[in-house]
Amino acid sequence: MYVDNLLHTKKINIPQEELKYLQQISYFAENDLKRAEKSDVWQSTAYENTLLPEIRLAGTDKQKVTLLNEADLHIHTRKSDGDDIEKILAMAVKLRLNAIAITDHDEIKGAFEARRIVHKRKINIAVVPGIEVSSRDGHIGALFVNKIIPKGLSARQTVKLIHNAGGIAVAHHPYSPPILDFVFRKRLGCRDLIKMIPFDAIECTNAVPGYGTRYNIEAYDAIRKNRLTKISLTGSSDAHYAGFVGKGRTYYAGNCGVDSLYSALKSGYARGGESYWKFREKIYYRYLLAKGIIKDVIRMR
Repeated sequence: MYVDNLLHTKKINIPQEELKYLQQISYFAENDLKRAEKSDVWQSTAYENTLLPEIRLAGTDKQKVTLLNEADLHIHTRKSDGDDIEKILAMAVKLRLNAIAITDHDEIKGAFEARRIVHKRKINIAVVPGIEVSSRDGHIGALFVNKIIPKGLSARQTVKLIHNAGGIAVAHHPYSPPILDFVFRKRLGCRDLIKMIPFDAIECTNAVPGYGTRYNIEAYDAIRKNRLTKISLTGSSDAHYAGFVGKGRTYYAGNCGVDSLYSALKSGYARGGESYWKFREKIYYRYLLAKGIIKDVIRMR
């Protein structure tokens, strides 16, 4: 009960009336989430857009402070081919991330589960429900959605459906290695389609250590050359293992919690970056990558 404990600590000076208001939001967090989940389009909860930033701003002059927030917007759970949800949330809180997006392959149940855990236990983080949609032109992130987006459609059709659902469309790892397309027998990145399809954001940092960073650089170069300046650039870990959560991060400003993240992505003001990789992490990453490739090839054959 991180938030409940924080609300009662003597180190934070919160006026009594405001304290009662925050406690009320915390108490009704689960019911508020149930209401939001019934909507066809994503809705934020009071817990996500009021309580968390209010605590961080407690005791300061709120008119003079603008928070710089951090999110990891591409994480997989065991609902597809990732790690345990509890471990993912624990790592995100340890890193003091403000938000994460759960984006399992063509599946949204993991995102819903993580979001419910956060509201039930009052964990100090916002969970964005998302999907990594397998379009026939490449993987596309659907953020802030409440329903499955069909796979196997064109990138243009997929983005249109994401927008119809009120979500944010992100071109995931647009210039991923062609050799991986051959191995998996499908396109993983939309490549030059980012120049002509109305994505809201492009993933310019997909956390890959070493040689793989050249494909992030290729995405940056394509954006500069084509002057795609009014679009958000996201940084994400694409973590399939909880220990890699936060290796890629998206930075956004604002004091309205997860609503600030949505606004920043939509308006083109979010920017991405990558964290430092330790040598042993690089080795383990390559081990997991090789293991995953072999497993998927065997399954497909």
